[in-house]
Amino acid sequence: MDIKYYSNIGSAKDNMKSPVNNWYKFTAGFSYRFVDDVLDGQKKRKSVVFDPFSGCGTTLVTCQKRNVFAVGNEAQEFMCDIINAKLNWDLEDRIVEKYINKIMDYHDTHFAIDISEEYHPLLITLYDANTLKSIYLLRDAILQIIPDEYKLFFKLALSQTLHKCALNPIAVPYIVRSKTLKNSGHPIMRFLEIVHKMMEDIHNLPTHKRTAKVYRADSRKKNENLENGLCNLCITSPPYLNNLDYGEISKVHTHFWKITRSWNDLTTNIRSHLVTGATTHYRDNSFEMDAFKEGEFAIDNHDLMEELVPIFYKLQERSKERHGKKSFHILMMYYFQDMYHVLKEIRRVLNSHGAAYLILGDSAPYGEYIQTTSYLGRIAQTVGFNEYEIYKLRDRGTKWKLSNRHNIKLSENILVLR
Repeated sequence: MDIKYYSNIGSAKDNMKSPVNNWYKFTAGFSYRFVDDVLDGQKKRKSVVFDPFSGCGTTLVTCQKRNVFAVGNEAQEFMCDIINAKLNWDLEDRIVEKYINKIMDYHDTHFAIDISEEYHPLLITLYDANTLKSIYLLRDAILQIIPDEYKLFFKLALSQTLHKCALNPIAVPYIVRSKTLKNSGHPIMRFLEIVHKMMEDIHNLPTHKRTAKVYRADSRKKNENLENGLCNLCITSPPYLNNLDYGEISKVHTHFWKITRSWNDLTTNIRSHLVTGATTHYRDNSFEMDAFKEGEFAIDNHDLMEELVPIFYKLQERSKERHGKKSFHILMMYYFQDMYHVLKEIRRVLNSHGAAYLILGDSAPYGEYIQTTSYLGRIAQTVGFNEYEIYKLRDRGTKWKLSNRHNIKLSENILVLR
């Protein structure tokens, strides 16, 4: 396998300078160059690409830039809107300007009205009073736009603006309360700058043809919109087994856009549709080992279960000794069970000559090493893949040197399934 850009392939650094990809991004993510490299490796083969974890749309956007057909799943409503905005390039300048004028008129004529009852408590802590009022008025004006392609365009621009004018950095998935942004505020100026930069990016694209589509779908379940054998490539990066709560990554935005209001909303409306990647996704008392062993995953992966069960009990004991008492033992089981169903769906969507390329990381919760990448390779073989290969990208987990952190060397890898 020829991947040219090993240094940043598993991070979103390259995407910061890539038009459209940089319209909205996660701190964690993978490089658009990874998608380019996989597609380049197909030579003259016509590609149809599947991404079961579309996220910020890196795979879909990069495919569309190359006029390659691609489909993806994304479980979160907000992220689906972001992706669709990134893929809608057939926008007219005069219509964009018309809506800018309407948005500004709405903002100016309503600014004297008290709308404080609309404010979410979390956002009150992130913006000064005038900025808070402006972003909510911009929101209300945008939600009145009827053509979806323009509504989503402005919605994405305002979502970017939320980052630019906050008092503290909103580094998805965390709000960095220990730091203060020097140039916070100025929401109108920043919003208009972002809108015009997005239009400039669209003007510079070689084509405005739509070749990618995202479905709001749970990657663990069969997407009825995708027929068997539709694709010959899967390019994706699943959630890592690292307790990062993907149900919370965009909570500032989902609260702002009235998708969620509370912790319970995040659990009911978002977390329940995601691969179990954090201990916040379930109740500890919902897990029962005997019942778990009777499930499809455990039965189909009997040999792997023989290795996972001892790790489960080690982690269970360590959780009793640690201050946080996190149920990583349960998380591990649910994670591999969920990924079994994801891999099953990937295999269904790929044709008989298809291949999947997954960026993954190994794990060591409470200092117990879990060879996540190779375990997923073995699980893939139980759902119909013939073989797997693992290519190491870089060492990971070396950034933070904490007194209670393990010193186990972890790696980020590419898992190739054929």
